[in-house]
Amino acid sequence: MAEYSSVEALIESEVASAGRSVHLECSRDTVRRARAAVEVVQGNRRGAYFLESDGGFDRDTVESYLRFFGRISGSGRKDVAAALAHFGLENCARTLVSKLTAERKALLGFARMSLFEPEICFCERPLLELGPEARSWVLSWIADRTDAGTVFVTAGQPLREALLMPGVAFWEEEGRIFSADLDSDAGAADGVGESAETDLLGDDEVRICKIAVKAGEATLLLDPREIDFVESANRVNYASVRGELYPTALTMDELEETLARYGFFRCHRSYIVNMQKVSRVERYTRNTFNLVLSDAGHTSLPLSKGRAEEMRERFRWK
Repeated sequence: MAEYSSVEALIESEVASAGRSVHLECSRDTVRRARAAVEVVQGNRRGAYFLESDGGFDRDTVESYLRFFGRISGSGRKDVAAALAHFGLENCARTLVSKLTAERKALLGFARMSLFEPEICFCERPLLELGPEARSWVLSWIADRTDAGTVFVTAGQPLREALLMPGVAFWEEEGRIFSADLDSDAGAADGVGESAETDLLGDDEVRICKIAVKAGEATLLLDPREIDFVESANRVNYASVRGELYPTALTMDELEETLARYGFFRCHRSYIVNMQKVSRVERYTRNTFNLVLSDAGHTSLPLSKGRAEEMRERFRWK
């Protein structure tokens, strides 16, 4: 598992030397340092930056704001129109920037960046304000630009969102940076019981299965049908139930084996999803897939390229 002593070392190795896109779960201070490190390695390449503090020009309309940056970048009216269309901003083109919702302001920031066709791009918490549809627009643009050769550095978002993007994902712990290619046997803190499964045999077989998780000092026994997905993050495995994450001592391999008979699928090294909760499969490029759930937050989970065909075969989705 790759490990770096600092975010500067990470960006120097992965971005400057290897030319890979990097997506990092980290503290706000590390976000700031990551941005500074990107500015150093950018050099003469065209760069674009998406920052939480960006608010646009309040007295401009959406269209006039983009035309201003279109003139700076050398883009024409067609490029501005394409940016408005791709990011769903056509119906608010004449709206003042000051009147936009947080989601639309974020989309405006991405539309602005798209006009420059950047070679290197830094994004601070890029999916924070976005709903499911807007998130899809942004992820598809990131995927397209990645295919065109753009290197992305994103920072500050949860690891789950980092894993949705093309490139390599990392997380920070006590100042050190770790690869998200986690050991599949990662477990939670001591004291959380194992799964309980009982077969009562007679004329009929009844199988009872409960997944033990921790909630404060209590141990909860979850029915698999309650679980939306299982996530492995920062060396701990969690079961997600109605938007809450509960740690479990079971390894990902143990969870995969136990939950498979209840319709769960290992969609990524770090994720096991309840397929009954999947509402759609999104494909941004040939190698980029996401699963969108029907939970309250319309959670997006990564689907590894190598597991996409396995999923189609197993569930007969052709």
